[in-house]
Amino acid sequence: MLKLKGAGKIFSTNNGNIKALENVNLTVARGEFLSLVGPSGCGKTTVLNIIAGLEKASSGKVYKEGREITGAGPDRIVMFQEPALFPWLRVIDNVEYGMKIAGVSKKERRERAMHYLKMVHLTRFAHHFTHELSGGMRQRVALSRALAMNSDILLMDEPFAALDSQTRRILHTELQQIWCATKKTIIFVTHNVEEAVLLADRVIVMAADPGRIKKEYRVNLARPRAPEHAGLIRIVNQIMKELKEEVEKVARSEYDSGWSLQKSAFLLSPDSNVGGNI
Repeated sequence: MLKLKGAGKIFSTNNGNIKALENVNLTVARGEFLSLVGPSGCGKTTVLNIIAGLEKASSGKVYKEGREITGAGPDRIVMFQEPALFPWLRVIDNVEYGMKIAGVSKKERRERAMHYLKMVHLTRFAHHFTHELSGGMRQRVALSRALAMNSDILLMDEPFAALDSQTRRILHTELQQIWCATKKTIIFVTHNVEEAVLLADRVIVMAADPGRIKKEYRVNLARPRAPEHAGLIRIVNQIMKELKEEVEKVARSEYDSGWSLQKSAFLLSPDSNVGGNI
């Protein structure tokens, strides 16, 4: 479905060139749910933007079904952290907007919009304005708008990061259900390791400076998944240990020279046996 071959990206700044990505090789199967995790600045969003055609790789190639990606296209839809809805349009019109631009007939776009609003349980709010909705509801509108375009690939850039934990958990459940129903190919960027494992078939761990793939984990757990599942917790802990070195490396590069990683007297190792005999 999708292949990155030796993809690299260099950004030019007033302080010189920054190598954001180096030699990223990645294959994504049709219908796969893939998550990208890693510390800030490791190039997760840059990978997403290159796949979307919003950024051009400085080196290497990106292919979709054997054809090189040279720009943005309706076959790849991006869902951002902010819902980016038009406040002067009602919910139904926001969902229809992309289809209207694409030339879809009024009858078909209304049917598709209502179908996907039903999928995210928002049909009774179809004629509300977006300022009348909660943050979680607005993000569900943005999700239904993305799904309504019937694109091959859905690219999600930390879409739930700004939401409270309760709303995020509800949307995790809904997204799992939607993916099972539609079998869309989804590439999901997140800082949240638990979120990545909860949702994905495969989790790609990225290293920083320069951004590159460090390791991948397959998540062979039945859906729907719950955060308290023992198998899920085990994979989360493995990934957290893998990320620890990368997070510390980024911190050392961003903090003042006097900073050092210290163990707090109040924070105990998760491997300790405190309370084990109680």
